[in-house]
Amino acid sequence: MTNTLTKGGNAPLPAGICRVTLTADQTDIDVCAVLLSPEGKVRSDGDLVFYNHPSQDGIVLSGRSVSADLAAVPGAVDRIIVAASIDPQGPNQYFNADNTPQAVVDCGGMQLSFAPPSFTHRETAAVLVEIYRRAGGWKVRAVGQGWDTGLGGLATDFGVVVDDEDSAPHGSAATPLSSGSEASAPAISLDKVEQLAPGLVNLYKAAHVSLVKSSVIGQRAAVYLVLDHSGSMGRFYDDGTVQHLAEQALGLSANLDDDGTVPLVFFSHEVDLVADISLTNYQGGVDRLHRPLDWGGTCYAPAMEAVINHFAASDSKDPAFVIFQTDGDPFDRRETRDLLRRASSLPIFWQFVGFGLSQDLRFLRSLDTLGQRTIDNAGYFGAGQNPKRRSDADLYARLLKEFPDWLAAARAAGILR
Repeated sequence: MTNTLTKGGNAPLPAGICRVTLTADQTDIDVCAVLLSPEGKVRSDGDLVFYNHPSQDGIVLSGRSVSADLAAVPGAVDRIIVAASIDPQGPNQYFNADNTPQAVVDCGGMQLSFAPPSFTHRETAAVLVEIYRRAGGWKVRAVGQGWDTGLGGLATDFGVVVDDEDSAPHGSAATPLSSGSEASAPAISLDKVEQLAPGLVNLYKAAHVSLVKSSVIGQRAAVYLVLDHSGSMGRFYDDGTVQHLAEQALGLSANLDDDGTVPLVFFSHEVDLVADISLTNYQGGVDRLHRPLDWGGTCYAPAMEAVINHFAASDSKDPAFVIFQTDGDPFDRRETRDLLRRASSLPIFWQFVGFGLSQDLRFLRSLDTLGQRTIDNAGYFGAGQNPKRRSDADLYARLLKEFPDWLAAARAAGILR
């Protein structure tokens, strides 16, 4: 007799070997399993079991079935997820209401089935079920969670690093995280980040996932961070919010730029300081740099000019991605608008980030839709009154939301090659 699980439902499993089989109507799918620690991450890349690495610690992949010898699974493995992804060589590009995958679990004479609610958001990979430890035994849970970034994006979310393009799972939207000559590899390898700045590894991985989802992985760019040092910004410096933003910028930069450095521009009514923060000196770096500075008013144009001049002096062949942070509208509105219009023919993208109340950022918001520009060279999002509480994944998604469109427009306009 087959029992049916609903999404979120669970059932105990008998000891022994359990087999999970995934199917999808009239659709070629690839199946994989991921072994996870109690922290929800893989112990190493070997914990991804897929067609090119079909077994690991009691987990064996055979076609569309994953067998788990539960007695042989090491104690360090807390969960085993079983996922399906669209075969990119097949006729379908993503799951839909007609081909949403299903799962059947056979274990010790017990059979369970799970048909998740239909996927309707262009999902290309999905976790169907997870087998997990509970009170000294094992249970199975119906998950039914989809990803729109392919199996590579799903695997990367669990900490998997695909080291070789030829061995990447089918349907993978991820690209290598190792160093090398491939244009699609991150600018700095994961190994180097782990060595130089282990505290930034999670940010580096989160930025990588967002770059994959934005379809700009492999793009090179010089990342700048412009920081408001007006009097009203004091609390954001004191509570570590600005330091965290600098670390997030470094996590993004390590994917986009191989020098491991982010130029910082502190500004108030003028440019207060131009300095660098890097993988080797980032800890406490913002506090160390800003403490000697006086607080001031708010003018955007001098800081923007400083970025433009710094970028021009660098002779970079790659574009600049500027994170421009502020908590209030400037005194030099006309100069800022004129400068942003002139800069629209340069290979510089401005991502404005507002801290604080939305009502204090009306002018900043307006720069996102400013007219009379060669191309749209700016984005905006409001991070709210507690930006540090915003997840890294959300921040990176918002930072990169308009960047792909700008890259396409800049190439079409001849601004970028």
